Amino acid sequence: MSIKETPNDLHQLVHKLGGPSFVARELKISVSTLHGWMKQGRVPNMQKWVELKELDNRMQEVLK
Repeated sequence: MSIKETPNDLHQLVHKLGGPSFVARELKISVSTLHGWMKQGRVPNMQKWVELKELDNRMQEVLK
């Protein structure tokens, strides 16, 4: 199962969180894998999707 968003939504989320290098490091994946996900507009791994959303929540808490 994969989670789909438009490529633009996923792209904006990654850049909002600090860019591809930071997000890839936090998710423990390669930058090229993350770029592939961004190009496709989907995260094919449900666990990584959950981790991405948790990272988004943590960053929002830090910025409060």
